[in-house]
Amino acid sequence: MVVAWVVIFAIALAVRCTAAVYWQNQQADQNSFAFGDSFSYWVLGHQLYEGNEYQFGGPNARIARAPGFPVLIAGWHWLFNGKPSVLSVRVMNAILGALTVLAVGWLGTLMFDAKVGLYAGVLASLYPGAIAMSILILSEGPFCLFMILELIALYLCFLAPAEQVSRRGCVALLLGAFAALAVLIRPSWLLYTPALLGVVCLCGQQRRQKLLYSSLVGLAFVVVMLPWWGRNYQVTGRFVPTTLQVGASLYDGWRPGATGASDMSYMQEFYRQQTHEDQLRNRVVPDTYEYRLNSRLRDASLAWAKENPAEVLRLAGVKFMRMWNVFPNSEEVGSSISRLVISIGYLGISLLALLAVVSMIRTKPQLTPGTKQASWRLVALCGSPAVYFTALHMVFVSSIRYRQPAVLVFTVLAGVGVAYCVSKISSPPLGIQEGGMHG
Repeated sequence: MVVAWVVIFAIALAVRCTAAVYWQNQQADQNSFAFGDSFSYWVLGHQLYEGNEYQFGGPNARIARAPGFPVLIAGWHWLFNGKPSVLSVRVMNAILGALTVLAVGWLGTLMFDAKVGLYAGVLASLYPGAIAMSILILSEGPFCLFMILELIALYLCFLAPAEQVSRRGCVALLLGAFAALAVLIRPSWLLYTPALLGVVCLCGQQRRQKLLYSSLVGLAFVVVMLPWWGRNYQVTGRFVPTTLQVGASLYDGWRPGATGASDMSYMQEFYRQQTHEDQLRNRVVPDTYEYRLNSRLRDASLAWAKENPAEVLRLAGVKFMRMWNVFPNSEEVGSSISRLVISIGYLGISLLALLAVVSMIRTKPQLTPGTKQASWRLVALCGSPAVYFTALHMVFVSSIRYRQPAVLVFTVLAGVGVAYCVSKISSPPLGIQEGGMHG
C-alpha cells in the first residue's frame, strides 16, 4: 500500500511539474505571469522576505490580500536566497498539489476504505482542474491542501466511529487551525466552518459534546487569526476579518451592467469619488482611505441590489451556469483542446460521484444496520464545499475557476464510484463500507 501511494505521489508531482514547465513556456518570457493576481502575490511575498511594509501598490492597499499565500512565496524566496524564478514557484505549487492528492486519498480511506482512497488519489492526481490549480500562481492551489486537511479533521472530530479516533479534543484544535490557515490563504472560506459547525451541532445526538468540540475549533481558529486581525486593526483602527477587497468583489457581482464575469473597470470612478470626498473633509477620520473605499463599494452594491431584486435573481442563475457549465466559456480557457480536456475531466468526476450516490442507495441492504445515516453524512460532507462555493459565487462573480476545489472533493465520491464499477466486474459484488477499515 505504501508503494502504491509513493507511485501516486510521483505521478501527481511529475504531471504537475511537466504542466508547469509547459505553461511557463507559453508565457512571454521566464518572468511573466498569466494573471494579474499572480503578480500581486509575488510582490507581497518578496516584501515579506525583504522585511518591507506589507502592501501592494502603495499605502492605500495594505489589506488587499490575505497573507497566507504570500508567506509561502516568502519562504520560497528564502529557500532560493531571494531570487526564485517564476517557474520554481509554480513547482512549489505543484509540490503542494501532489501533497493535496495524498490528502484526498487519506480522506477517502478514512471515510470508506483503502481501495476507495487509492482510486480517489489516482483521480485527483489526473483531474485537469486540480493540475491547473497546482501550476498557476494563485491561492487556490495551496488553499485546497488546507481545505482537505480541514475536512479530514472535521470527519475525525464529528463523524468518525469511536474506535477510529481517540483524542477528539486535539483533533478539534487542529480543525480550527486548518480552517484559519485556509482562510488566510483564501479569505472567501471564512463562513464555511461556522456554517458547517452550526449544522453539525443542530443535527443528531450528543449536541453538548459537539458544542464543546466546536468551541475548541473556534478557540484555535481565533488564535491563528489573531496576528492578522491585530495587524489590520493597527492599520485601520477597525476590525477587518479578512481583507478590504470584499466591497470591490461584491460590486463586481452586483452592479449596473453586471454579467456574472469579472470586470473591474469601474474602480477608477470609485477612486475618483472617494478622493474627492476626502478632499472635502475638514476633520480626521478614524480609519484609512482603503477602508472607506471598501465601504463605499459595498454600500453602492447593496443599494443597487435592493433596488433591483429581479436582476439579482437573474444574475444568480447566470453565475450558477458559469460555474457549473460542462463546457467552459471561451474567455476562461484559451484553446478548444483545453476546453475539451477540462470538460471531459469534470464530466467524468461528476458522473462517477453521482454513480457513488446511486450505489449507496442501491447497496444499502447489504450494509450493516445503522449505516444509512452515516452514508448521507459522508455525501453531505463531500458536497458541502460545492454548496458553499455555489452560494457564494451566485452573489459574487463566477467562473469555472471557483468550482475546482469543490470538484476536487468530489473525487472522493468518484473513488466510491470506481470501486462500485470494479465490484460489479469482480465476483461476487461487494458493497462499499463506510468508516475506513472499521466499517
